[in-house]
Amino acid sequence: MKRTSAVIALRSAEQAREQWESEGLTLGEQERSARSLMWAVGDWWNRGEPFGDRAQVVTAATWTGPTHGTCREAARVAARWHVSMRIDTLTFEHHAIVAALSDKIAIPLLQWCAQEGRSASQLRTRVKQLSRAKRAAQFAAATEEASRQIGSQLYGVIYADPPWRFAPYSDEGMDRAADNHYGTMTTADIRAYADQIPAADDCVLFLWATVPMLPEALAVMAAWGFTYKTNFAWVKDKAGTGYWNRNMHELLLVGTRGSVPAPAPGEQFASAIRAEVGEHSAKPAAFAEMIEEMFPATKALEMFARGPRLGWDTWGNEAMGGNETC
Repeated sequence: MKRTSAVIALRSAEQAREQWESEGLTLGEQERSARSLMWAVGDWWNRGEPFGDRAQVVTAATWTGPTHGTCREAARVAARWHVSMRIDTLTFEHHAIVAALSDKIAIPLLQWCAQEGRSASQLRTRVKQLSRAKRAAQFAAATEEASRQIGSQLYGVIYADPPWRFAPYSDEGMDRAADNHYGTMTTADIRAYADQIPAADDCVLFLWATVPMLPEALAVMAAWGFTYKTNFAWVKDKAGTGYWNRNMHELLLVGTRGSVPAPAPGEQFASAIRAEVGEHSAKPAAFAEMIEEMFPATKALEMFARGPRLGWDTWGNEAMGGNETC
């Protein structure tokens, strides 16, 4: 009697496994690229856990059902979102994007998508934005903690407009020299500030460079301990002077050291900003405002400042009345 019961139980288990494999083959006969099938694949894979080595089944040469990778990905999301938690008006991809997040964050995001008809692509962008905001807050907090530990203010953001000295090719071009308008410094003198800059280990540098002095500016950035990443261009409203062309733009180089969060998708600024030309060498406020928007909570220093700037620490011969440092 016991032997008969054992045989019946074994046959029942074998039949259940065969039924499970049959379901997988049926799924394989359908359109695999249809994201709507991923829930079915995931639930099917998870139901097969009692049957032992499922990978051996789906990697067999004769298997025509979903691939092992598809099964694992679908199962991960299906296990994260029980049937009762899935939002029918959203795709499997929506749920997959937020599967790694806590319910506190993920559920409101899914509800936002359902209520406002947001696509999976829009959800992915929003998740990246939230992740970047979290990293930016950690970036600011780490800067303050480093400052506290050494008893001196360090900065996670540095904005610098050095008074580059550019020598005209001939005496005829002396009227165009910056020295006629303000005191300038040699590249060697600017590089020498490397040991004086109170930059945190994780820091971003925004460094202005005139087009003829671009190689020197990149050298200064490297000497100060930053790695070049990209640049913004100030497109002026009128043409200036020049030798090969009449210059209408200046470059704001961006470099980093350590770990600095870049802007999230959808929050990046255009690389070219149009603004009027003001007093000689003065830069448009739009660039400082852009930096503030990128790093709203991080302590920022403006070097070679022409005047005070609300919310910033400033240093420079012309920065009178502000919160001066260095």
